[in-house]
Amino acid sequence: MKKYIFLFFIFSILINGSSFSWERFYSVEGKCEVLFPNKPEHMRQIIPIKDLNSYMNYDVYLSTLDDESTLCMMIIVDFPTKIESDKELQSLEGFLNGILNHKEEKKLISADFTTFNELNVLDFVVESQNRYFKGRTLISGSKMYLIAMEYDSHLDLDKIFNKYIESFHLKDR
Repeated sequence: MKKYIFLFFIFSILINGSSFSWERFYSVEGKCEVLFPNKPEHMRQIIPIKDLNSYMNYDVYLSTLDDESTLCMMIIVDFPTKIESDKELQSLEGFLNGILNHKEEKKLISADFTTFNELNVLDFVVESQNRYFKGRTLISGSKMYLIAMEYDSHLDLDKIFNKYIESFHLKDR
């Protein structure tokens, strides 16, 4: 009997030691929720748009997995006006091109347009310096959302990524 209790104890430690608990996070600014591996850091930036005499709000939420080299992020860009539905795909593609052309050279692994809760979505994977940047970007009203993970390319984090992406929900749409 002691042998079984000992094995159960070891098994419990192994299961708990190799996992982490996800925390549900609600963004008031983005009117959305998502699971993060731990409480995210929040940064906000306001960027003026001179041509429109207005501004854009950027809200960035960052959270790391246990290994500290894997980053979960949610970025919400709030534009001054609603993005017209006939311009959504072009805007999503422009956003991805901005990622690809920013600073160091990046390689596009995949990019696919799809839908999520009746919204246009762009799912993508980019590789740079042996790291993957895997994400989903979508538009709802005047907001563009990016939900992404950055991690070492030798890691197999598809299950964790899918859990993270599938936990994203818009509220009050």
